[in-house]
Amino acid sequence: MKNVLITGASRGIGLELSRQELAAGSNVLATCRNPEQAQCLRDLQVVYPKRLSIWKMDVESEDSIQQLSAQLRTEGHAVDTLYNNAGIIDWSRIEDVDAALMERVYKVNVVGALLVLRNFRKHLCAGNGKLVINVSSRLGSIALRGQSQLGGSIAYSASKAALNMLTKQASIDFAEDHISIISISPGWVRTDMGGSDAKYSVEESVERILSNIGSFSIENSGKFFGENGEPLPW
Repeated sequence: MKNVLITGASRGIGLELSRQELAAGSNVLATCRNPEQAQCLRDLQVVYPKRLSIWKMDVESEDSIQQLSAQLRTEGHAVDTLYNNAGIIDWSRIEDVDAALMERVYKVNVVGALLVLRNFRKHLCAGNGKLVINVSSRLGSIALRGQSQLGGSIAYSASKAALNMLTKQASIDFAEDHISIISISPGWVRTDMGGSDAKYSVEESVERILSNIGSFSIENSGKFFGENGEPLPW
């Protein structure tokens, strides 16, 4: 039985990843900032009381990440698949973006992912799958910028480009442990972040992601893929 850890699991893609991984038979360690307010996760736990556990972890806080990492190690939890999913967005253009908000977007989307990777490396080494999925975005592809109707979102786009570099570098640094680290764009999804005009429902996006990650191997580590499994340019 696969053990899965998901950050940002209280809503959107993280919540749906939890739901579909549970339906597939996985044990899910669902993390979020405020478990007491995560009603959808709590409802899901009623359906899967033995396989879904909900944990407090704020990816903006290194102390929070370290505390959960230590607790899970003490309790003997290995991790086969880690979804670095927690993220925030800001749609502002260069002319309008607030510097403090840009720093926060980086702190959550990039630094948070780095700290989770670093603190859960040993849990992955103890697991069987040894797979990390960094939830990125086509907006983080430098090569694809300007090929869509979307402009602005400078903080988010730059943070996802940085997350992609983290994927590439970490794939090199973690190779000795045979851990595969992959960036995946979930597509344009109808979530609070993606908006109501997006192409995919959250269910469709996650179905597409999960249908492809089973075919990934260590040879795919350090690469960037779309929701359909197609390679994307950096």
